[in-house]
Amino acid sequence: MNDSNPFDGLAARYQANRPDYPETLLKQLSAQAPDTPTTAADIGAGTGISTRALKRTLGATWGVTGVEPGSDMRRQAIESTPKEEGIVFLEGSAESLPFEEGSLGVVNVGQAIQFFDRPAFFNEVQRVLSNGGILSIIQNNRVWQKSPLLDAHESFVETNDPTYSRNYRDIDLLGEMTALDWSADVNRLETDWERVIDVDRFVGTMMSRRTMKPTVAKFGESVVEDSLRSMAATFGNADGTVTVPYVTELFLARKTSA
Repeated sequence: MNDSNPFDGLAARYQANRPDYPETLLKQLSAQAPDTPTTAADIGAGTGISTRALKRTLGATWGVTGVEPGSDMRRQAIESTPKEEGIVFLEGSAESLPFEEGSLGVVNVGQAIQFFDRPAFFNEVQRVLSNGGILSIIQNNRVWQKSPLLDAHESFVETNDPTYSRNYRDIDLLGEMTALDWSADVNRLETDWERVIDVDRFVGTMMSRRTMKPTVAKFGESVVEDSLRSMAATFGNADGTVTVPYVTELFLARKTSA
């Protein structure tokens, strides 16, 4: 990640329309967290959705910091986070974490791992995690294979941006994390769920994607929004809503003392 952030200009829409993370998986993360140190960092924090989820699941005794390189996303994160939660948001990158050696009990990534130089990031995680600390990676994946609506949307984006592929998250995270010489107890958990939303929320969700920028630049925002509404009308529910299937993945690894 670097200072040129592809989400610039999308932060308000992102915060207003993106979903939270399933509590069932967040509880699994919390159950694995060490007793000390009670400090955690959320890397690639975006608008703070994953950062606030991390704070909520770890509890009031934990200090949580969100690290986000993009000024627009970081501003939105600060605005959207109640001050009483005590969360701090810092400018920084995944490849150069602004923490001291062994100072963190949990390093979390929500919805951002595909943007990182992962070997550099994993080296930084080894440095900043305490022995026995946890690396967690969580991501909400829309399941286009189960949804004609999502399939149509992905085809629309791929047609208008030849650099885009719907398979951008096809990363062997389990294999990469298992291969780390400092990791143990590596695990992958998942849960399937559905999000039923109105058409405006669907349009807002899709327009908050960085991958829509080339299509918007090509046709204009109103034309793209009309295309999304047409898809929703064709593939949506009889009551005017749409159903978006998700699978949420949680990857966990513990740092060993070796």
